[in-house]
Amino acid sequence: MRMTTVLLMTFALAFSGASIARAQTVTSGKVVIVAGDPGDFVVELDVAGSCGSKYFHVQRVNQNFKEMVAIALTAFSTGKTMTFFVTSCAADRNITSHGFVSR
Repeated sequence: MRMTTVLLMTFALAFSGASIARAQTVTSGKVVIVAGDPGDFVVELDVAGSCGSKYFHVQRVNQNFKEMVAIALTAFSTGKTMTFFVTSCAADRNITSHGFVSR
């Protein structure tokens, strides 16, 4: 019975860890458009992200929403490279958590 308990605990920990962990991908490119959507701020890059689309969504509920908008506008207006960290997909749209601008 002790071995069964250990196996069940191991399975539960492994399963809960897998559901908490997020696969995160990184995509960098030049900003083509910036758009204010009713639910999100949307940036189109010149390359597609891991979800299959060139559209990257910054959700308004993110704590860093204002900072991400400022970063994206900076990348757009200066022609710099924008890097997004994609945490999930909504159909083929890339949902981002954070990002940065670089040369």
